[in-house]
Amino acid sequence: MSTDKSKEEFLKEISDLNQKIQQLETDLSNIREKADISNRLKSMFLANISHEIRTPMNGIIGMYNVLKQTELTDEQREYLDIINLSGNNLLTIIDDILDLAKIESGQLELEHNNFSLENELNHVINLLKDKAKGKGIELFSKIQPEIPDLLIGDPIRLKQIIINLANNAIKYTKEGSVTIEIELLNIKNNSVELKFSIIDTGIGISPEDEEKLFKAFSQIDSSTTRKYGGTGLGLAISKHLSSLMNGNIGVDSVVGKGSTFWFTAHLEVDSTIDTPSEIKLIKEQKEQLSILLVEDNLLNQKFASATLRKEGYNIDIAKNGKIALEKYKNNYYDLILMDIQMPVMDGIEATKEIRAIEEKNNVNDRIKIIAITAYVMEKDRKMCLAAGMDEYLAKPFKPKELLDLIDFVM
Repeated sequence: MSTDKSKEEFLKEISDLNQKIQQLETDLSNIREKADISNRLKSMFLANISHEIRTPMNGIIGMYNVLKQTELTDEQREYLDIINLSGNNLLTIIDDILDLAKIESGQLELEHNNFSLENELNHVINLLKDKAKGKGIELFSKIQPEIPDLLIGDPIRLKQIIINLANNAIKYTKEGSVTIEIELLNIKNNSVELKFSIIDTGIGISPEDEEKLFKAFSQIDSSTTRKYGGTGLGLAISKHLSSLMNGNIGVDSVVGKGSTFWFTAHLEVDSTIDTPSEIKLIKEQKEQLSILLVEDNLLNQKFASATLRKEGYNIDIAKNGKIALEKYKNNYYDLILMDIQMPVMDGIEATKEIRAIEEKNNVNDRIKIIAITAYVMEKDRKMCLAAGMDEYLAKPFKPKELLDLIDFVM
């Protein structure tokens, strides 16, 4: 009897254990679901905040570009440059926060484009030289001569890492120099492994503080934040970007003597022969190009239309998708610049309606539509292209970026 009783007790224990396992699995599934919902809500919140800030920022930075081409006194030009600098600093913070949201949601992807390494490094130097000069610091750059100049990868993200590291180097260096150095670690078949080093003569970092550097929202201490500023996001983002390039990132530092921040990246070698550095599209009849600008924000209307009219384009304006649709039906346009979030009818719905009309009427040469939007997540770009748009431009943008994209599309 005792054996049977023990067996029953044993079976009961197994049953109880199975119930507990099932309950744990249910609890774990609920926790995962809540975490997924929380992450989605956070990503949506950051995307919406980014959109709401980018829209007025587009007007501010845009009108700066319009105003700087007018006659100004030296004092007015100085004040205008301060506005532009402050606007771009704010935009950098917004971009960092949005990049972090993309990283956490797995939406940050690299482009695959041809570029000149020397040209991109020169862009970085030109961007940072005034900041270094303002602190009395010398800014140098060196590229090993055996490194192929024409490469394939994501030049924008590559520059983002270099700029993040070089900006920090300038920020934490009181005197001396900052050097950007590029070395060839390995070359095999059609790919290279490069090491990018940013060497400064700044304050240096202790070994125990180095562990904090590449974590999001991390600063060595609060006094560093107060004295030098920054969100602590740049290094965390740089670490992820270098990882996407199949590389690593790190730092070698001595307190009081300076630091060398470095990262590695694997890039393809561009073996094509015909690689002109610049291709300029000459539009003989630019003044006759008719463009419909669909934008509900008055400031952005003024900035975009001023930029386009200066180039000789004929501009018509619609403040929402419904008005744009009516104008499209009743007028001829070569191109539509379409905002996405608008009252009455948004840009996605308007684009789908236009494409449906073209399909119904068997139109072969369909009108070009460029999305111009403050929504900058990768899913937003894909949504615009899936709706039938031909290209995508994120706000805020510089006049040249808009004009170059129009040349490319047309």
